[in-house]
Amino acid sequence: MGDCLRLGGTARRPVAVKVACGSRASNFKVAATVPTREQCPGDVDSAYSARNGFSETHTACLDIDWAVGECMSVDPDNRTDPVPADCNDESVPHRQRATQILTGLSDPVSVDQCLSGVGYAYAERRFAVCVEDVG
Repeated sequence: MGDCLRLGGTARRPVAVKVACGSRASNFKVAATVPTREQCPGDVDSAYSARNGFSETHTACLDIDWAVGECMSVDPDNRTDPVPADCNDESVPHRQRATQILTGLSDPVSVDQCLSGVGYAYAERRFAVCVEDVG
């Protein structure tokens, strides 16, 4: 938990590589490690499962690795994984800059608590990532 990954590849052949959190290489942070996807918190952004040599499955429950002040390109249709992006690179679509990460929120957890009013609410784990669209 707390490690970061660069998740890529295809849906049939995903590739996960451990990288430094908050780096341009990282797109996901491990929120939990559980035996099956169904055991992940219901509000995680993604999951990655792998089998070891003993045919045991381990699943990493993943959140986007947001860093305040940094940008991610997030496909609004969720067809592609988010990727770190230069906030000023106009060639990259759907750039969003993280402006706040609010934790320990009271119910109802929503992005209304963000100064920008825009973001991603994680109700089960009681936090929100506030963003602003930059392009």
